Amino acid sequence: MKKRMNKIILLLLCIVISSFCASDKKVQASWAKSGAMGHYLQKNEGLPRTDKGEENSLPGKQMKENRERFLEEAGNQGVKAEQAAELFDRLLEDDVFQKGAMKLTGLRLDDMDGNGQRDMLLMVQDAEEIVFYGSGSLWLYMNEDAPYCFEEEACSYYGIFDVFWADVDNDENIEIVFSAEGFGCGAVGDSYKAVFKYRNNTIERMELPSDLDADYDQGLTVDVIQEPEAGSYSAYCSYLDEILPFHRKYGGTPPETAQLAGGNARGFYDLSVTEYEGRNVLQASEYLYGEGGAADCAGVAHFFITWEEDGTPTVVKWWIEEGV
Repeated sequence: MKKRMNKIILLLLCIVISSFCASDKKVQASWAKSGAMGHYLQKNEGLPRTDKGEENSLPGKQMKENRERFLEEAGNQGVKAEQAAELFDRLLEDDVFQKGAMKLTGLRLDDMDGNGQRDMLLMVQDAEEIVFYGSGSLWLYMNEDAPYCFEEEACSYYGIFDVFWADVDNDENIEIVFSAEGFGCGAVGDSYKAVFKYRNNTIERMELPSDLDADYDQGLTVDVIQEPEAGSYSAYCSYLDEILPFHRKYGGTPPETAQLAGGNARGFYDLSVTEYEGRNVLQASEYLYGEGGAADCAGVAHFFITWEEDGTPTVVKWWIEEGV
């Protein structure tokens, strides 16, 4: 009797297991028919293969966030999903995100050198230790060349930046002109500037003309001098050893003799490419303040910058846009 009962129990277990397997196969077939399984695989394609514990860890969550943001930004910039996934895989191969220790804060995808291949500029920042400056890097991917990594403690990597590319020095090579916004207040704030030359499948940083004492900025020192006549001022640039007169409609009470009233607040900002005497030049501006302090805009100094064949920067023209 006991043996008979054991056989009945075993038979019932077999029936239950068989039913469960059949049900599971029906679910898989239903997923395959509806495309849900394909959607799941596609959604998780390109992510590092990790167990559940790693996926739920902070680095795992950050990697998922990086991928989602990259694909979203790439789509916004007109890159198809398949190509975007390939570009992201390249970043994984180079461990740009350091397995989730770094987060993606900025991305630009375009054909920068005009050869038909999509190039890539991206900015990453420490995902845990958030500081005002440093703790991040800028990566440049040009064609199939080895990536170029730029790291500078004085640069902000929060992702607020401007970039354009052009042959600004007329040597038939492309320059990538990059500016990252900082957190300085007053005047025009602060902006970290860098110009990169792409030549012979390599990237190198170019010099900007500068005489500022602070090693975290580039620009030219300009003294603002208030003249005895009402509304009359002068701007003196020691780097060029030149002085330019200018006027303000609403200046302060004129002094009895010419006196130093202000100067430039930080360095260059608002970089752009323009044409001067039939050649490309880099235009850079500087905010000038008057006797009322940083909030008192006396004018804006503009500079046309070019480079000699040996890479030496030179200013070919400057002028003052008068303030109020």
